[in-house]
Amino acid sequence: MTVLRRVPVVWGTGAGGPGVSVFYTLSAVDATANLQTFFGAIKSRFPTSITWSCAASGDEIEDTTGNLTGAWTGGTAWSDNGSAGAVTYAAGVGAFVRWDTGGLFNSRRLKGRTFLTGIETVNYDSAGTIGSSCLTNFTTAAGVLAAVGKLQIWHRPTPGGSNGGSSVVTGAAVPDQVAWLRTRRT
Repeated sequence: MTVLRRVPVVWGTGAGGPGVSVFYTLSAVDATANLQTFFGAIKSRFPTSITWSCAASGDEIEDTTGNLTGAWTGGTAWSDNGSAGAVTYAAGVGAFVRWDTGGLFNSRRLKGRTFLTGIETVNYDSAGTIGSSCLTNFTTAAGVLAAVGKLQIWHRPTPGGSNGGSSVVTGAAVPDQVAWLRTRRT
């Protein structure tokens, strides 16, 4: 049983509506400034209409059940936005970071994903995948965040099955493939 901080980074966008990327850390670990550095390192790939914000407090959960155990405070509240200007982009389409861990759950390696959608159209190449300079930028920023050793990947408990759990992020990769988000809204 481990208590985790749930650290949401809220995305504000013009098209497609708001979104959220949820990160987890151990209860005594503050990664809000590290997340600000990560998003600051990649913001040149996004139009100014895309914004991110992170609160200086949030919920704590117990990793095996997912139950709320309390709240954390004392992080660094921040907000930022893309810096590419008023440029064209495809809403809900972009790249993703794969967060690697050494954890195994149900005989599978525990991994996480953070979607980075809404990147400026010049960040795609003629093959329709992520351009090399954008890929390098995202990979470097994700590697720096992973190397800090503060992030955890949380595995939800399965209904009627195994308990949840968590494991520290040990590395990151950004595959050269386009990812997209589907909405459940109609």
